[in-house]
This record gives sequence, structure tokens and C-alpha cells, in this order.
Amino acid sequence: MNKRLTLWIVCLLACIVPMMATVNIIPKPLNVTEREGTFRLRDGLTIGYNDPSLAPAATYLQEMLSRATGFRIKTAKKGKIQLTLISTPKSSHQEGEFFPSAEEVKESEDYELVSDKTGIRITAASYRGIINGIATLRQLLPNEIESMTKVEGVAWNVPAVSIQDSPNFHWRGLMLDPVRHFYSVEETKKLLDEMALYKLNKFHWHLSDNEGFRMEVKAYPGLTSDTVAWRRFNVHDYRCLDRAGRENNSAMLIPWKYIKEVEGYGELYGGFYTQDEIRDVVAYAAVRGIDIIPEIDMPGHNGAACYCYRWLSCTQDGIEPLCLGRQSTIEFAEKVYDEVFKLFPYEYVSIGGDEVNRGRWSECDECKKRIEEEGLNDVNELQAWFTKRMERYFNAHGRRILGWDEILEGGLSKTATVHWWRGDHPDVTQRSTSMGNEVVLCPFTYLYFDYAQNDSTLRNIYDGDIVPVDLTPEQQKLIKGMQGNIWGESIPTEARMQWMVFPRALALAEKAWTPRSNQEWDDFLPRLQQHLKRLDAMGIQYRPLQTNRP
Repeated sequence: MNKRLTLWIVCLLACIVPMMATVNIIPKPLNVTEREGTFRLRDGLTIGYNDPSLAPAATYLQEMLSRATGFRIKTAKKGKIQLTLISTPKSSHQEGEFFPSAEEVKESEDYELVSDKTGIRITAASYRGIINGIATLRQLLPNEIESMTKVEGVAWNVPAVSIQDSPNFHWRGLMLDPVRHFYSVEETKKLLDEMALYKLNKFHWHLSDNEGFRMEVKAYPGLTSDTVAWRRFNVHDYRCLDRAGRENNSAMLIPWKYIKEVEGYGELYGGFYTQDEIRDVVAYAAVRGIDIIPEIDMPGHNGAACYCYRWLSCTQDGIEPLCLGRQSTIEFAEKVYDEVFKLFPYEYVSIGGDEVNRGRWSECDECKKRIEEEGLNDVNELQAWFTKRMERYFNAHGRRILGWDEILEGGLSKTATVHWWRGDHPDVTQRSTSMGNEVVLCPFTYLYFDYAQNDSTLRNIYDGDIVPVDLTPEQQKLIKGMQGNIWGESIPTEARMQWMVFPRALALAEKAWTPRSNQEWDDFLPRLQQHLKRLDAMGIQYRPLQTNRP
């Protein structure tokens, strides 16, 4: 009897394993039904779409499929691959409310994908749902579909399946810091492509800090001058270079393409994005269903701005933070954000607000006067006053404010959204949700992708309780989602960024998309191992599994 049972189990596994190998999707879909047969992509294929708003999605899919296959692919109203937008559910937004949430405006991210030998149909109630379906279609195709050049000898088959899918969280993101070390437009676009494949839909772009200002601001051209957007090598650069030498690791070298000779200063490192380049990146992300959340950090982390315009600092010595006692500082902030609003047509803008040296305000006559005039108790409330004032300005321009969890200190309006990053302060999520504030989870204990890795890092992310377990159902509704943060101090190149981000980003993608009850490490790991071949096809220099390299 035992032998028969063993034989039966072996036969059953032999049947199951090929099925698992056929459909290998990350993040794990809500429901997958496999059927017999395949649909094969061929030369002359047509991609159809039923609504003019889907034209960019059809073109995106066309370019992606034709690149690797070499096939001539057309777009039209009807096609063997059909993208169909259905009626959008009515928003629950009530008249008179300030700004509907992203989930209300963007309808649903749900999609259905059905494939058989006659064709492929992707159906959704929103553009983003269609994009999610395209991401799944990419993963149903052979790994070679990700190649940037034509690949010969591949049968471009899609298995016959029926997939109904829906995300658990609507905020699934990555934050990139191009301030400490710069990344070009093309490098940024490549990261967006990688995000789109795994249904990550929020790109938080950290565009200013002490080391530089990366966004062109027409009202203040000095912010992107040669000695502000570029800088001398600092301690982080030298640490990277030292590590490059010790490890013989070229990914830790400072790229020469971002170094320029400036008269009177010598070699400086840096760069910035022109407004035309930003518009280009915004448009590129939008096609892929990704919102860009710009961050211009205020009132702290503003060393570059204060160095350039010394009147922004309390004693006009060029040392941050911004002086909140002067009206000229408020006008500076408003003019900078005016240009941000014009460049980024999205719901959220981040004010940053973290790690402010408030002690400077205690010694500033202008700031002390502001505290007295506004009836504030201390410098904590002075920052809260500034945050609330800027939030009103954001709201008047149709935007919602987002900030790191320090903005809770001194009081916060209920309409502000909090980025919880301080993983050693678990009460932050409790405090913010109990106050009615929405929260995006990015605790450094799990989701700081610049932190060193070991063989346990990936599983800690996947199995960890990133969403605190002690929240009430009402508080849980205020969790918007989660994101991984890629701070740039020790990541000087795209190659190093890929090593630090992948495959961690895939664990994050499933963590944010798939319901917690459907997450199982022993199910995820074999799927991840197969996806490493897809990362290879994309040319991503990821950290291999089961290695002791730091």
C-alpha cells in the first residue's frame, strides 16, 4: 500500500510540475485556470483595441513584441490580441470632497486575460488594468521576449489560460535617489520598464537633497548651475571607490560620464534633468501605467538650495534647513512647487520633511518671531505649521501632500499621507492611522534596498509582517501599500542598483499585490528561480540566490 501511494504521488507531481512551469507569474495572480493548447505569435500579427485611450498601450505592446520576435506587428480596432476597455465602475467619491483617492479616480486595476489557440483577450475597466494584463502576457511568453534584439529559433507560444486578477494594495512602488549618485534618463526608463513587468505602479523620484538639486527650476536657475547640480567628491564617493578597488568591482566606480571639468573647481560630479527630460520620463511612465511621485525635500535636506541661495538659511550662511521665519522662504517653496505641479500631473507630491535640524530654528530670531506670531509652542510645531501651510497650497493646486513619518511630529492634518520609514518606531503606523492618515509602508527593516543583503534578506521581506498585525480593520483600510527605497549613497552605478534591487523587487511586488493569505515562500521560491532567467534576458545584473557575497 505504501509503495502504491508513493507511486501515485510521484505520478501526480509529474503532472503538476509541467503545469507550474507553464504559468509562472510574479506577482501571483488571484485565479489561474490552465487549458489545453497554445496561441502562437506570428509575423503579421494584429493587436486590436476598442477605445482610443488604449492606443498607447497597444503601441507599447507592439514595440515590445516586435523587438524580440522581429515580426511585423500592426495595431487596429480588431486583432488576434485584443485589448478591451469595459465600462468603468462609478466612483464612490462624494461631491464636495477635496480630491478623490487614486483608487477612485483610476477605477480598478483588475484585469482578465484569456488565451486559446485563436487568440488573446485582455479586458479591464481602466487603462492601468490593461497594462497589468500586458505585464502578465509578457510573463506567459518565453523569457527571450525581454531581449532588446531579435532572437532566432524561439517558438513564441502563449499557453491557453484564463486569469482573473486584482491587486491587494494600490500603492506598489520603488523610490529612486538620483541625488547622491546620478542616473540618466535612459537608466531611469529602464528601471520603469522593469517595474512595469512586475506591476509596480508608483515611482517615487527623490529630486533634491544636500548633495544637489536634480530638477531644472526656471524661477531659480542657480539650483542646476555647475556648482550646485555638480559637486566635489564626498565621503560616500571615496567609500565607493575604495570598495571598488578592494573587491575589484567596477559597479562601485563613479561613472566618468557624470564628471565634468568646471573652471576654478576642477572635476565635479553630478547632473540634473531638464524640464523637457522630465516630461519625457513622465510620458514614458504613463504609458506603462506608472505614476511618478516627485519629492522636493523641505524644510530639511536642503543644503544644495541653501548653498546656492544663502538667504534661504537662518543666518544666511548657506547651511540648511530652510529658514521658516522669512516670507521669502515661503515664496521660494511655492514657486518651486508651482513648477513641480506643471511637470507632474499626478495626485501626490512629496514634501519629504525628514531629519530636520530644528535646533537651528531655536537660535534664529526670524523663526522665533514666527513661532510667537503663529502661537506655536516649539520648533516641532514650526515644522508642522510649514507642512500644513504647504499642504493648503498643494490642495489649492489639486495635489495631495506626502511626507516621511517625521511630519507627524508637532501635529498633522488628516488629509496628509505618511511614508513610514523608521522601522524601529512601530508606533508610527499606529499613530498615523489612529489619527486618520493614510500610510505607505517602507520600513528600513525590510524595504531599504540600499541596505546590505545576505541569504536571509529575501525571505525576511517575503515572510515579514510589513503591515503591522495589531491594526484594527479601520486602520488597515488606511494602508495604501508599500514601496522599496533605493537611497543612492552607496549605489554609484546602474549595475550596482540592479544588484541591490533585484530580486528583492520581485518579493516586494508579490508582497504588495497578492493577498497575505495566498503568500507562501515555498511556492514563491521556485517561481522566483525561474524568473531569474527572465532577468538574465533583460540584462539585469541581479544578486544571485544562495551566495555569501555582501
